Amino acid sequence: MKNLDVIIVSYTKDQECYDLTYNCLKTLFESESEIDIKAIVVESQYGIDWFKEIGESKNIETLKAPLPYGYHKFLNFGRKHGTSEYVALCNNDLVFHKNWASKIIDFGESNPEFMSFSPICPQTQPKMGIGINTGIYAGLVIRATVSGWCIVQKRKIYDVIGDLDERYTHWYSDNDYAMTLGSKGLNHFLVTDSIVEHHHRMLGRTTEIVIEDKEFLDKMTFGEEKIFKEKWNLK
Repeated sequence: MKNLDVIIVSYTKDQECYDLTYNCLKTLFESESEIDIKAIVVESQYGIDWFKEIGESKNIETLKAPLPYGYHKFLNFGRKHGTSEYVALCNNDLVFHKNWASKIIDFGESNPEFMSFSPICPQTQPKMGIGINTGIYAGLVIRATVSGWCIVQKRKIYDVIGDLDERYTHWYSDNDYAMTLGSKGLNHFLVTDSIVEHHHRMLGRTTEIVIEDKEFLDKMTFGEEKIFKEKWNLK
């Protein structure tokens, strides 16, 4: 049986945020019977233990997030607490469909040289002309082939790309990941029979603690755009 560490970034500041992470974890463990899944929740609301909230029969580890908030920083932190051959980097506003991980891992095992994958989101890719169950799409296009809210990797990819760049608090994190893959001669694959719904709620709820801080908000938008363009020599 293949194993998978699922890293989930969560900030359970209120009931709505609790419901997002709870539903994410619930559907995650309901989705698979052939994959050994460990959920690693990087939680910014200290005191909550998702192992107890979901049920102690599930393989869940809750980590205190190394504040202040940083999406790449939190993902690096969570990944380093796992050992599975496959890793999924996830928002907490996801709904996992049946066998989503099996579909990706089966494709990965059939193609040993490929190391980076995404599932399809019914609310996103079809609007861009990519339908469910229409095959495999290779490419580094954000929101089309690279679904930044759920990226599945072979752990060994980090031997090639190194850690995710922690200068990105949130914005441009997936853009930087795609550029990093390209710079290393790697590709990314959208697996359209693997389905994960993304409800586009995580950003506002997870970063709400700092959104009223204009200086921080400017850093997350204009500041990170500047970092991205300077790093990749873009005008």
